[in-house]
Amino acid sequence: MAEYHVGCGAFAIYAGTLNKDKTMWKNKTECTDEAINAVRDYMVQEVLGGFDCRKATSSGYEWTLKDGRIVELRVSIKQSADKGK
Repeated sequence: MAEYHVGCGAFAIYAGTLNKDKTMWKNKTECTDEAINAVRDYMVQEVLGGFDCRKATSSGYEWTLKDGRIVELRVSIKQSADKGK
């Protein structure tokens, strides 16, 4: 069975299989929107407790780069602007 990978290129996120050396795509499919939506849904489930949970409205992950800067990936659920009207 093929080993599938996900990676980013200059213009999109791709899923597919790599060559033996894992240095080049053997075949790939652009999946940017699908990948971002999957990450969003995963983060809502894992860090917010699900779409129906009201305990947290914002959370995420962060990584420290070698130079000390921090990369933050955050998901937030907000009330719509017209909800209060």
